[in-house]
Amino acid sequence: MRAILQKAKADILSRPLISILIIITVATSSTLLTLALATLMNLSAPYDRAFDQLNGAHVWLHFDREKLVKRDVERIRALPGVVQATDLRYSVPTRVSLRDNQVAVSLRAIPPMPAEVNRLLIEEGRRPGQHQDEVLASTDIDDLFKLSVGETIRVTRADGKEVTLPVIGLAYNPMWDTYRSDQPPYAYVSEETLRELYPDESIWNWSMGLRLADPQSVDQVVKRVESTLHAEIVESYTDWRDVKQAAVFGAQINFIFLGAFGLFAILATVLVIGSSIGSIVLSQYKQIGILKTLGFTGRQILWLYLGEYLALSLIGSPVGLALGVVLSPLPLKSVAVSLNTTFQPPFSLPLVALVLSIVAGVVILATLGAAYRGARINIVRSLTLGAEAPREKPSWGFQLISKLGLPIVLAMGVNDLFAKPFRSLLTGLNLTLGVIGIVFGLTLNQTLSTYRARPALLGLVHDATVSRSEASDKETRHLLERAPDVEAFYSEAIIKGETPQGDSFHIRAVEGDLTAFPFKIQEGRLFQPHSHEAVAGRGLLDWQGLSVGDDLRVTFDERETRLATWRIVGEYPEPTNAGQMMMVSLPTAARWAGEVKPTTYFLKLAEDPNVAALKTYLKRNTGDDLNVVLTKQAIPDDVFYLQIAIFVLASILIGIALINVFNTSLLAMQERIRDIGILKTLGMTPGQVAMMGNASSAVLGLIAATLGIPLGFLMTRNLLARLSQSYGFGDVHVALSTVYVGLLIPLMVLVSIAGSAIPVRRAAKLSIVRVLREE
Repeated sequence: MRAILQKAKADILSRPLISILIIITVATSSTLLTLALATLMNLSAPYDRAFDQLNGAHVWLHFDREKLVKRDVERIRALPGVVQATDLRYSVPTRVSLRDNQVAVSLRAIPPMPAEVNRLLIEEGRRPGQHQDEVLASTDIDDLFKLSVGETIRVTRADGKEVTLPVIGLAYNPMWDTYRSDQPPYAYVSEETLRELYPDESIWNWSMGLRLADPQSVDQVVKRVESTLHAEIVESYTDWRDVKQAAVFGAQINFIFLGAFGLFAILATVLVIGSSIGSIVLSQYKQIGILKTLGFTGRQILWLYLGEYLALSLIGSPVGLALGVVLSPLPLKSVAVSLNTTFQPPFSLPLVALVLSIVAGVVILATLGAAYRGARINIVRSLTLGAEAPREKPSWGFQLISKLGLPIVLAMGVNDLFAKPFRSLLTGLNLTLGVIGIVFGLTLNQTLSTYRARPALLGLVHDATVSRSEASDKETRHLLERAPDVEAFYSEAIIKGETPQGDSFHIRAVEGDLTAFPFKIQEGRLFQPHSHEAVAGRGLLDWQGLSVGDDLRVTFDERETRLATWRIVGEYPEPTNAGQMMMVSLPTAARWAGEVKPTTYFLKLAEDPNVAALKTYLKRNTGDDLNVVLTKQAIPDDVFYLQIAIFVLASILIGIALINVFNTSLLAMQERIRDIGILKTLGMTPGQVAMMGNASSAVLGLIAATLGIPLGFLMTRNLLARLSQSYGFGDVHVALSTVYVGLLIPLMVLVSIAGSAIPVRRAAKLSIVRVLREE
């Protein structure tokens, strides 16, 4: 054992540069692996911690105001499975004026003291005081308008008088669903203020939150409420699991990409170590024969090389683990920021054990093959013939370049690739992983740019939205037909539908000049007006097990006995409610759902619209009733930060690839020192030696780019498609510019040459006399 340790120590110290590069590679892969696993193990931890601290409700019930009486609240509290409940909460849907914007909100009364169930997280400022006309804004409004405590909003009272309320704080509600809910953002006032603004309690909405003994029993408890009272009493409800899924969406995306790049880094580590030890075993072929002559067994040779690389991994993996733990809050930032906090994943022994064991296993796997070959070396052959017999004929690459009449040094450089095909394959694969990472980032960047330039791909076919409150549908249409810079518009009413199986979802009933809008129909076609045809989101089709061409039977609110059948003729990208929505002709829907009047109007504007003139025109004719909101960029900022992260990760993969190219070139040049000395004796110049070495690297870079570009594009397309399908959005339009492709090929050739620059330069400067004397 002592002899093994001495030999391992000598090998490591005699190759300090290669040893350091392998430690860096192991540390890098350990860092990415730690980030991916820490994110996976703590994916929902920030939300879970906030939910528990605020004693969040597991289900929030929204009642039909006309059918619920207050004594029903006590019956709900007493139901089996309900352990705690809020008091009845009151709210009024309205619009408030914030700066120059009319914002739809749910103005909600909150108790003077923090509630026992579903408390608010006050992120800034304080709660509204009793007998004080002031408002506590939700963080969701802050996300849209970047509110500051001290600003004011204006609310129009029931009598038409406008009241100014100061914003005295910002609050997070653990049961406001940012993705699936059809509830507008919340603004909180005291009950006295709500009563002063809207004294007619008959227009108040009623709701309450329940905390359950079994958090997974939401559906059963809702059915129990409906069966105990009556089915129509619950208009809708919010499931805490849906809120949680929306809250951790950003962290899930981060984990998927970190996991992909972590896997790439592990594979790259395998390739670097496999290439390195393969070359070292070949270069020490005679040394191994001598060691066996001196008494080393095959098992001791095996443990010698396994021990060397395990020792290097035991240095690199703790460093990478520590760095990954330090950086681990970053992937969870999207969840933590929404809670106005940071989250540091706790130090976890399972995480440490998992990372160290995976890295050690990867190192053993990468080392085992070459180490086993070294252990089986025949003593006589190693001392007489060496590692490999000379090639009887040149490679096909050498022959091709010779036939083309290119310089012989280029042919010799290409021939070197085939002299050690396995090592060249490993190095080429490592470069290919780097190309895949770059293509990953470029494709995501180009795809997001395409969606920004063409919002219709996201389902945003309009330039602006107008919503009404007091004005009639007829009056609004009349004004929009004459409004400046409005080229076309269509109206929309949201109707609640239900399948015969009891599944509820929302339906977009639309009417207007639909042909003027660039609806992106992913499959099939758009429905015909005044027909029983529909287009559906991918989420609804998957949920109900339907395809384009199938029929869907639906009943509507207030008309439960009337069952309408809709033929699904197309699929469209639905960006909300997990894609579980359907779009139909409004006049047809009105025949089944009763009187349906649209409240939202989507506009197509002229190429360079005068938005100020449009707002002035509508305000002059309706006061502040008609609110114009321009379509803003629907891609969240987190996605753009993810782009930067992907480019950083791709750069890390390229860095690992450079290490492998350097390592391979260095070992190749060390193996060929005697050959290079002889070639220089025969007249080869230092420039020709450099050209020979660079030719090998350039061909590797060219092959890596040729393979990596299509593989990276296909991988990105499939990954984005799976993400999109899981959130019910449908197909994703993935784009990669041909300009990027054209530039990436020579870039990878240059990167590969750069990786071998130092070893090639050292070989070109070798002294002939010294080489022939020492070798």
